[in-house]
Amino acid sequence: MTTEKAPPEQEPAKPAPLPRTFGLKDVFTCINILGGVASIICCIEGKLRWAGYAAILGYGLGDALDGLVARATNTGNRFGAQFDQAGDHFTQSVVPAFMVYVYYKPISFWLASALASAIIISGSIRHARGAVASPDFPMAYFGMPRTVSAFIVLSYLNSSLAGIVSGWWIGGIPLILFCCVAHVLPIPFRTHKGRKLQGFVKYFVFAFFASTALAMIVAPAFTFDVTLFWFVIYSVLSWREMSNEELREFFRRFREWSNEVRAAR
Repeated sequence: MTTEKAPPEQEPAKPAPLPRTFGLKDVFTCINILGGVASIICCIEGKLRWAGYAAILGYGLGDALDGLVARATNTGNRFGAQFDQAGDHFTQSVVPAFMVYVYYKPISFWLASALASAIIISGSIRHARGAVASPDFPMAYFGMPRTVSAFIVLSYLNSSLAGIVSGWWIGGIPLILFCCVAHVLPIPFRTHKGRKLQGFVKYFVFAFFASTALAMIVAPAFTFDVTLFWFVIYSVLSWREMSNEELREFFRRFREWSNEVRAAR
């Protein structure tokens, strides 16, 4: 009579290690945030122009790259998306509000406070609307992105024309208020997604980065004139890259998204 040996007990499989929450992509988001911190410190010290440089460098070396790094390393996650959104809200709403306050305070404390408050409140409303119901129209942003409004404002305040044109500060008031309102208006701002960009748009993007970097090195006095020029051109003309059919679809989807925001509870 033979006895069968019991099969050896198998060790339970070890669970696969969880991926890291914080990754390389988030380092670039930190660079963007640090640019905003440096910008606020410069504002407190009364160095508005250096505050603008810090914001530009934070964007160019941080915010413009974190998404690219996440896709290249396949490490995108919900934490990174939320971290990026929080960083953007800080650098694109709070930081430009600081700049506006410092710029307009010598003229009027109440005017400076009102304009700074308008920037933060409108940027916060845009952030909340996107969090309640995520816009899913890939070809264009719903309303002016905070990146665009922040660069227009900080570039206007630091433009070389501010020291040449008498009453330059007056023109900044309606410009700032328009940027605030444009955050929630049904204005299409073309993105790089949805379909392949037309050739001239790629040259536009390259020209923006190249001319801004060149100006910072060769002619720093005109850096903000260059950035102001490109962001105004983008704001005015980016929708022209879309066809009539795409524009109709944009407005249809914007109405649906607005209803989703209103219906969210």
